[in-house]
This record gives sequence, C-alpha cells and structure tokens, in this order.
Amino acid sequence: MKGWFVMGDNNSKHDSDKRVIRTKKAIKSALFKLMEQKSVDKISVSELTKAANVNRRTFYTHYHGITDILDEVESDLVAALARLVKSIDPSAFRKSAYELFIGLDELITVEFDYYFHIVRVDTRGMLMSRLKSVIKGMTDMLLDRLSKRHGEGVAVISSFIVGGFFNMYLEWHYHPNGCPIERAAELAGEMVELCVENVSPAITEQFDRPPITDNS
Repeated sequence: MKGWFVMGDNNSKHDSDKRVIRTKKAIKSALFKLMEQKSVDKISVSELTKAANVNRRTFYTHYHGITDILDEVESDLVAALARLVKSIDPSAFRKSAYELFIGLDELITVEFDYYFHIVRVDTRGMLMSRLKSVIKGMTDMLLDRLSKRHGEGVAVISSFIVGGFFNMYLEWHYHPNGCPIERAAELAGEMVELCVENVSPAITEQFDRPPITDNS
C-alpha cells in the first residue's frame, strides 16, 4: 500500500511538471508573437496573459515580470549550446566546426526559433557574449594544448576564431544567397582549421611579449 502512494506521488509530480512546461511554453510563444508586433517594453503582463490564455496568478507563479522570460530563454539556449559543444569531438577541428555550425542552426531555428527576437532586444549584446563564451572555453583549451603555452596570446587568437565563426553564421543566416547550410558549414570548418593549424608557440610568444614603448 505504501508503494502505491509513492507511485501516485511520482505520477502527480510528473503531471505537474508537464503542466508547468506547457504553461511556460504558452507564455513564451505568446510573448514572441507579440514581439513581432511591438517592442517588448510596450507589452503588458495583462496583454501577455490574455494572449497565452493563462491568468495573472499563474504567470506570477513562474515569473516576476516579462524580462524574467527573456532571461530564462537565454539561459536555456546557453545551456543547450553547452551540451552541444560537449558532445562534439574537439580533436578534428574542421569536422567539429562543421558539426557546430549545423548544430547551432538547428538549435536556433528549431528548438529556439525565437532566438532572433531576443537578439533584437539584446541591446547590450549579452546573449551573444554568453554564447561565444561557451565555444571559447573549448577553443581556449584546444589552442593551449596545441601551442603548449598559456597566456593572452592564446586568448586573443581564440577570440578571433570564435568571433569569426559566429559572424560567419549570422551572415549566412541573414543573407544565405542560395548557399546550402552544408556548404556554409564546410567553409566555416575550413576557416577554423586554417586558423588553428597556423597557431604556433612563435605566434603566442609574439602576443605574450610586453608592448614596445617609445622611450625617446
């Protein structure tokens, strides 16, 4: 009998979790539909709850305000990208960059199809910075291993590679010009591999040297 009650509690918790997921999804979907019509600062909680078909009490059970929704979506996207990066084999640079390009697009266009709505309100570039930092962590590690050195040289080169990768993805997304994603991903892989293969201790030493000052 005791086991039956435990099972019942587990089922109840599972059903409750599913309801929370459905409710949050409805709220997020409604928010991003409204964001197609007006800026986020013009959207009221009353307007949002009506569009999501939930009451204000339910809304405030999960969020303090509309910006909390955007923060949660950003954190979910960053966490999803971190899982994607972790699943990729970092030993093959071109293949890894190719898979990351394809995977990033799938995340943004399928699982997080409202990403570009967030980008429009991300005036400080915080989301892009967080996404870049996820990939940069892996890139720093690879370049450290390749160059056998640590320091600002590796960090600067890593920033160059990661920034170029993201800019290339955004350029392709906004202006595909008939270029299939597979080809765009191949080009990204080629560029990343070219950068990585040209990293050497000599290059990082140049970065690690103190700047030349004019004492005259």
